[in-house]
Amino acid sequence: MSMISRRTLLGGSLAAVATAGGLSGCATVTRSTDIAALNRPVALPTYKRFDGPKPDLPRSHPLMPDCFYRFPDRPVRTTDGSPGDGSDISGTAPTSNPIPPTADRNPYWQELNRRLGSPLALTISSAADYPNKFATSVAGDTLGDLFNVDSAFAYLPQFLEARAQDLTEYLSGDAILDYPFLANLSTESWRGCVYSGGIRAVPIQRGVMSTDLLLARQDILDKLGVELGSPDLDELVKVARTVTDEKKKRWAFAVPPRWALSAMLGLPRDWEVRDGRLVHSWELPEHKEMLVITQQMASDGLIHPDGVAKHNQKVWFSQGSAVMTQDTYSSIQSFYRRSVVKEFAITIPVVRNAAGKTGRVLLGKPNNSIAAIKPSSPERTKMLLGVLNWMAAPFGTEEYLFRKFGQAGRHYTLNGTDPVLTEAGQSEVCLGEFPIQYLADGGYPVYFPGHPEAVDMAYAHLEAVLPTAVLPSTYGLYSPTESTKGKVFTSRMDALTKDIQLGRAKPAAWDEAVADWRKSGGDAIRHEYEEAMSAQGRK
Repeated sequence: MSMISRRTLLGGSLAAVATAGGLSGCATVTRSTDIAALNRPVALPTYKRFDGPKPDLPRSHPLMPDCFYRFPDRPVRTTDGSPGDGSDISGTAPTSNPIPPTADRNPYWQELNRRLGSPLALTISSAADYPNKFATSVAGDTLGDLFNVDSAFAYLPQFLEARAQDLTEYLSGDAILDYPFLANLSTESWRGCVYSGGIRAVPIQRGVMSTDLLLARQDILDKLGVELGSPDLDELVKVARTVTDEKKKRWAFAVPPRWALSAMLGLPRDWEVRDGRLVHSWELPEHKEMLVITQQMASDGLIHPDGVAKHNQKVWFSQGSAVMTQDTYSSIQSFYRRSVVKEFAITIPVVRNAAGKTGRVLLGKPNNSIAAIKPSSPERTKMLLGVLNWMAAPFGTEEYLFRKFGQAGRHYTLNGTDPVLTEAGQSEVCLGEFPIQYLADGGYPVYFPGHPEAVDMAYAHLEAVLPTAVLPSTYGLYSPTESTKGKVFTSRMDALTKDIQLGRAKPAAWDEAVADWRKSGGDAIRHEYEEAMSAQGRK
């Protein structure tokens, strides 16, 4: 196998390397111009829901996550023996939390190895550093047996064809039923693992729990005697003016409320089919309207003074210097965990559009990321899939309890039936998010230990928005131009967005930027996605 330099990878020119032989020694890779082949579909894994604990609230919509008020009593171990075969397993994964102690100093990791039946040597990097670490590991061929994939990596299908095991024969259709916890992952999640006509990875599923929302501090609203309700734009601005008090260092919004406004204005997350043609949010007049609205909000002092330029919204929201912020369903528990205010409470308003109807929520991508297996023999591939299957054990099982909370006594104690991490658990189990969750994981439930009222709140919001909510239109599709230029385009448009919001640029500058984006690659991305949709039979 030819080695690939780190500079080449970071420069995003993997296709050139592939054609020059850098990857061709590993496998025959698809040409970057063959859009249909890169997006060729495959029979997705059969979905079979795990017969586990009954949720406390009914699943009233196909996308509704399981909702639990508390952790099920006496969780049952659902696997027999250990999935490993005693051989060493290596891997690479990111973490958004402090990196945990190494295995030789970490009793949780030692017990994990015992349960797996194979010692796991995991190279862990911070999420911010992971793209560079990933590129370096690819160049040095040191990703290991299991590795989380940087989804923004240029020429991803060709990389996966060359450096990842094709899992189609093991997971397509009913074959996945040999791995029941992987079969418990949603069909939409598996769609994001298909490249060049093969299943090249397993999903790190998050589903609707990763949806961006407007969150509000209900306790502060109550203290001020303000009713937020289900606001339209005018009502939201009125509430924002009421709660803002610069002298008390309290602002309505931690950051510009992009996703609430998108729901009100009917904007897509990025691409959407309208009148038989893909259009991007940037091209729509409502997007520029959103920029004007947020510019006015910033000018009127309704947004935290650092909220446009910086991203410290979690702290501001937790401290109460911002009454509202943008975050996800899955973030709610972390806010309760970090709060020092006894009466701390969150609400999620159901925003309304100009017609008074529920705003169209833009659902998060089904997956946080994907993880792949290094090419190996059928026997080792099956063993590694068994390990990933174990890591994907769903909520309510004994395996899940250990994976997320560690060992009773040392890593967690029980409050009723809810596990509560100890100081050792926070360190050794990585705040309940040990990085194996970026190699495989079960679906996220609506579960906020100690806060059943927050479960009811999230459930009510989901019931209200799911009937009209939409998934990203281009999810599971691949565009070579987006792969190589997308980050640059997004960076440019984000910079202009901030300039407009801060009054450093006129909204009219947006039209020129969109025209330049279209000429520089936006129209090419559109064409490639439309060709990809055709290849997959989508409309």
